[in-house]
Amino acid sequence: MPIKTEMKKNRFDLFETIVQSIERDGEQICDNDIMVISSKFVAMSQGSVVELDTVRPSEKALKMAEKFNMEPRLVELVLQQADYIFNGIEGFILAVKDGVIAPNAGIDRSNVPQGFVILHPRDAFKVAQTLREKFLVDTGKRVGIVITDSRLMPLRIGTIGIAVAVAGFEPVEDLRGKEDLFGNILKVTLKANADCIATAANMIMGESNESIPLVIVRNFNVRMSEKKFSWKDLAVIGDQCIYVRGLREE
Repeated sequence: MPIKTEMKKNRFDLFETIVQSIERDGEQICDNDIMVISSKFVAMSQGSVVELDTVRPSEKALKMAEKFNMEPRLVELVLQQADYIFNGIEGFILAVKDGVIAPNAGIDRSNVPQGFVILHPRDAFKVAQTLREKFLVDTGKRVGIVITDSRLMPLRIGTIGIAVAVAGFEPVEDLRGKEDLFGNILKVTLKANADCIATAANMIMGESNESIPLVIVRNFNVRMSEKKFSWKDLAVIGDQCIYVRGLREE
């Protein structure tokens, strides 16, 4: 169920805006609903929008900007935001942020005024957990939260959704030990439920001027949980990733 909101340009109360937008759209919140929220909407609520002209690039940023033909101020922000940097190509630096591979550490120029960029949300898992608790206290409803962003996949055209944070339900379903149709025992299969939900919601949110930063997902079979999650519950380190290992090793 898509929920439209008014355009935001400055810091705002995320929870109150979500609740008001749901009521204005004539929807209601039910137990076990999953609220999928755009990471840009979360970042905007935190005031994580930066005017590039206010950024002073370091010597390292200047060198990388020349190497990858990028705006030095943007490179400086990538260096500040990234947890790890793999490499880069013209126009992009491939980095890891909160356990997710993201061009330019998730910094984006879309849906912000010209001359500004929007950063990856701060403490996304804490934000998700706080929202879950507020829904429980203020509405009495037990809900799940997914903060989602769009990502490019290796060798695929176009973007999909990915969960950058989650609260209220188990984000990964372990299928190891179960049998397939032919009785074979599954040995490595884990189902990324949070990412699947993020991708489904991303189709409704859109990528341009739809003004749908929130989607309510209902009747999806997940295991609700009060556990506090982190990026380690959604991601593996590079040495355990078959793509990263495969590209590193000869």
